[in-house]
Amino acid sequence: STCAFVRDIAQVISAKTGSQKESKSSISRVSVGKQFSGQLQKLRRRIDETHPHYVRCIKPNEQLQPNHFDSNIVVDQLRCGGILEAIRVSRAGFPQRYAFDHFVA
Repeated sequence: STCAFVRDIAQVISAKTGSQKESKSSISRVSVGKQFSGQLQKLRRRIDETHPHYVRCIKPNEQLQPNHFDSNIVVDQLRCGGILEAIRVSRAGFPQRYAFDHFVA
């Protein structure tokens, strides 16, 4: 192709298919379950290395004017952020928050 972008993509694809053709044995191929397990372990390691803190900011109105709350906008943000679901679960009798160590043990 005359387009550099298309040539680059073709090279990447041919490199990937070339490496796949070398391993025809089903023993040497990685199963979907094994790939998922590896990705999950990698994600767990990454989560364990971080200490995330979340601050949820709610826009009170589209104009961002002080002391003016548009209830529809606020409720939509709370619903999309999962806040209302967390409150519903808490009210249903699951208010306990266990430390991570409690689940690992």
